[in-house]
Parts: sequence; C-alpha cells; structure tokens
Amino acid sequence: MVSDLITVSIQQFQEDCLQLCDQHYPTVHNRGMRENHLGKALCRRMMSTFQQADITPLFTQIDDENALPQPIYNIKSNEFTVWVIAHHLLSANIARRDALVHTIKNVSEHFDANTKNYLLLVADHWFDRSKASKEIPSWWLGQLPENIEDYYHDGIKLLETPNTLPVAMNECVELTNGLMQIHHPLKSHASNKTVHKYILLTAIYTVKL
Repeated sequence: MVSDLITVSIQQFQEDCLQLCDQHYPTVHNRGMRENHLGKALCRRMMSTFQQADITPLFTQIDDENALPQPIYNIKSNEFTVWVIAHHLLSANIARRDALVHTIKNVSEHFDANTKNYLLLVADHWFDRSKASKEIPSWWLGQLPENIEDYYHDGIKLLETPNTLPVAMNECVELTNGLMQIHHPLKSHASNKTVHKYILLTAIYTVKL
C-alpha cells in the first residue's frame, strides 16, 4: 500500500513541478530546481497523499553531519520509513553521479530495522550538448528509454553508458528491482508539447533488511 501511495504522489508531483517551474521562471528553466525545492515539494505531496489515506507520519530533514551535497528527508510512521534523497543534476558528469551513490550508501547505513523501509530518489536535469548529459537517461534507467525518437525530434541524441545507477545500487547497497522512471512535467507554452529537454527522474526501492 505504501509503495502505491508513493507512486500516486510522484504522479501528482509532476503537476507540482509544472507550477514550481512557472513560479520560478526563468531560473528553473535555465538550471533546474535546487535540491531543497525538489525534495521538500515531493515530501509535501507525499505527506498530503498519506494524510488523505488516514496515515499521519512524521516528516523531518536529516542533519547533514557529513556535508553531503544532497538533502535527505525522512517520512516515518510506526509501520514504515520513507527515505527521500533529492539530487539536482546541474552537471551530468561522473563526479556528480558518484555523489548521489555516495549519499545513498550513507543513508543505507541508517535504515530502520524496526519498520519497513522505502528509498525514494528524485533528481532533475536540463540536457546540454555534452556526452555526459546525453547519457543520463541510460544511466538512470539502466538502458535507453523506449521513446528515444521523442528526444531525437527535440534535438537530443541519447547515448548509452555501461556504468548505470541500477548496477551501482546493487554493488554499493545491495538494492535491486527499483522502479526507475523518467518524467517530463514541462509543456511548451507556445505549442503545449512535452519539453523533452527537461527530465525529472524518480526511483523507488523497497528495502529488505
């Protein structure tokens, strides 16, 4: 049930992103959303979804003791704990990707053995002309997306990468079978067409301790 509510929250969060981007134009349209905007907005949406299901968890932001670049949020009840890591891929380079994996590994050391744990990753990225940028969908999903032609029509030639996030999740924290998704919440004001140059990335992992 909890994973279903998280999925519903992500679907609704896409509408929130559209509003956030409109409110913060042109900054968001040039560089994407900062981690704190991204993470807190998704957590607020999840808290609302849980409350509508008569679940009232506690929402906190985890203190950044290790100077990690990504904010970490915690939504906790007696039955479950959702760990939320927000990551802004302003750059798509290897160092930025590794920073996310490092944060995930750090969070995994604090999973609550007394509840069922869920790990939720959220990131965003504006495509640029670099090779690293064009690899982001493949890196996140573990393969190229099926709608690769949609990107091509928007001038984005996606590239494969052998080093993927699902593989890193398995090797570093022994998490598998995550629901990895790419979303495109923005629409062109002129044509109302999907803006493929902006991607919102989400992943849901059910943790088995």
